[in-house]
Amino acid sequence: MSPVATPRQREALATYVATGGSISKTAAVLGISRSTAKRHLADLRARFGLSTEQLIYVGQAGGWLMVESLEDPPPEGR
Repeated sequence: MSPVATPRQREALATYVATGGSISKTAAVLGISRSTAKRHLADLRARFGLSTEQLIYVGQAGGWLMVESLEDPPPEGR
């Protein structure tokens, strides 16, 4: 059976990517402590047996890692 990321783990990884790899910013965006953010990523790495960089690649290639920009979208018409 292939490993599966929990919704919260996927959210933590996506936020980590969207914040440029910042645990502090990931925790702030998700409203959790830094240690909890780190734990979500550590659990995900252990579950898949991959590094964070590998998880990002596998998640995007597999379609389960969707990263939304945390920036405001540009005004329409530009």
